[in-house]
Amino acid sequence: MQVLETIAAFILAIGILVLIHESGHFWVAKFMGVKVLKFSIGFGPALISRRWGKDHTEYVIAALPLGGYVKMLGEQSGEEIPPEDGHRTFDALAPGRRFLIALAGPMANLLFAVIAYAGVAWIGIPGLAPIIGLVSDHSLAAQAHLQPGQRITALNGQKVYTWEDMRTGLLSAAIARVPAHLQTNNQGKVTTHTLPLQSLKADSVGPDFLEKVIGMAPYLPATVGAVEPKTPAAAVGLVPGDRIIRVNHHPVPSWESLARQIESHPDKVLELTYRSTHGVSKTVQIKPQMFLDKAGKAIGRIGIVMAPLPPDLIVTRHRGPAEGLLYGLHSIWQMSWMTVEMIVRMIQGFVSPDNISGPIAIAEYAGQSAQAGVAPFLSFLALVSISLGILNLLPIPILDGGHLVFYALEMLRGKPLSPAVVQKAQQIGIVLLLMLMSFAFYNDITRLMTP
Repeated sequence: MQVLETIAAFILAIGILVLIHESGHFWVAKFMGVKVLKFSIGFGPALISRRWGKDHTEYVIAALPLGGYVKMLGEQSGEEIPPEDGHRTFDALAPGRRFLIALAGPMANLLFAVIAYAGVAWIGIPGLAPIIGLVSDHSLAAQAHLQPGQRITALNGQKVYTWEDMRTGLLSAAIARVPAHLQTNNQGKVTTHTLPLQSLKADSVGPDFLEKVIGMAPYLPATVGAVEPKTPAAAVGLVPGDRIIRVNHHPVPSWESLARQIESHPDKVLELTYRSTHGVSKTVQIKPQMFLDKAGKAIGRIGIVMAPLPPDLIVTRHRGPAEGLLYGLHSIWQMSWMTVEMIVRMIQGFVSPDNISGPIAIAEYAGQSAQAGVAPFLSFLALVSISLGILNLLPIPILDGGHLVFYALEMLRGKPLSPAVVQKAQQIGIVLLLMLMSFAFYNDITRLMTP
């Protein structure tokens, strides 16, 4: 059932974003007086096809929902043009007007992202409180004297409301290769900590950047939410509500710390101290069962599930109409700039190409965000819409950005490029796009095979 929900959320998300993108091309073309022959969401065989309007435009929902297109009269050479429609062909337009039609698709995606982010601001999206739960030994976080229990209140002068705010800010600083100044508050004591992100090694910014490179994780209480039957936890009497406080005499500041200690001791006896639901401290001997992860590495499991987060660790911020729109504009500027900068840094080798996601990863995120609620799904749509808009603006032949280059050159030269040059450029563009898609699929498969 969860797989079906994920597929449905993916199809819905891609359908919405393709509809937005192609609608941009469609409406600007109609405004310019161009006759539109077909408006298709998806590729391949038509599942639904209808003709509407005085131009009898064919509206199609096709079988493969991984894109779409708007077919305009006169786009293709050798096309038969009815005499009465000769003035309504795409190629009869001045290059500046064709430029605007090509630009309209990506711009529609960016405009939608502003509205979606504003919607997120109006609805309010629950986030995890920015409290540090784990700091890895010898990590950048440890060197900056960050400690479990500290609450992050600001990053480079900007207020931090949730853990996601902090994560996005650190990613942005790492991509820009500038230091990150974190302000923390621990029981009223305000301290500033500096992370020298400008000196990170090349290829440092990748998946799990916060945990693997910075070396810290959020605070999640080490409270038992459920105990699986016939497991080590059930055998020693752990029950929902018990709070783990020490393992082998080492304090357990958060769930992440507990998980790491248990996973690193498969089939070895641990001394576990917990506080029961009645407030009584107990110490037991427990031996984690050994399992093999996807990479074949032995890890320990005791059969417990984390309890739901308490209300004081969930932060929800609502904004008014005007503030929500400003939030939408600020968010799209921040994410667009970060996306462009990430592409540049990836070419330079400072950002890992492992960040490129394909349809499998997008489908997973779509399913997770849809299950989380309307606001998380809107936030996901906004982020992917920005990525789609920026990707289509890249000067790669066959993408909108490639067409923009062709039309700009035509305006500068006073005449279009020869069909042979355009055809060769488009063939190169197809190869580049296939290479990018293949690499994205490779990353998706690698993520599935990695624990």
